[in-house]
Amino acid sequence: MTKIPYLSPERLYRLIPMTPQELQNLFEKEIPLTKEMGVSVTSVTQYEVHIKAALQPNRNHKGTAFGGSQYALCALACYGLFLNGVRREGQNTNNIVIANGNIQYHAPVTTDFEIIAKWGKSEYQTFFQNLMKNKKAKIQLSALIQSRAGQETCTKFSGDFVAKL
Repeated sequence: MTKIPYLSPERLYRLIPMTPQELQNLFEKEIPLTKEMGVSVTSVTQYEVHIKAALQPNRNHKGTAFGGSQYALCALACYGLFLNGVRREGQNTNNIVIANGNIQYHAPVTTDFEIIAKWGKSEYQTFFQNLMKNKKAKIQLSALIQSRAGQETCTKFSGDFVAKL
């Protein structure tokens, strides 16, 4: 007979994936700038986070999305992806930093837009195995920005993130 380990209510809670609203609330509490950037978390799954952002508070002098806002929002989506993964794995840390980031601007963002951060199943598993074993791990996460009008990929981001337990 398989013995089922006892999980305290707190630990059990941490094994439950984050809802979009929970991640939204966390962003607004920990990174207040997100309120001013018109950020709305629309979807959170094990391998993806989707965020919508309004163009108006992120516009530049040409009326398109400011490059710095695009970079910040891509890094934010990757951070959210990490936080959801940590919670799913029953860990308790938000100790993550971006060590390096690269962004490519392919087309101007002229409308409200969506940021999609994702990692693959094998990357996810390897990262968390290394994190549990070594109490520290590094991963490259990626995000892209699509304009709402036509779903054109305008921007691609990749960043090296380091986490510690």
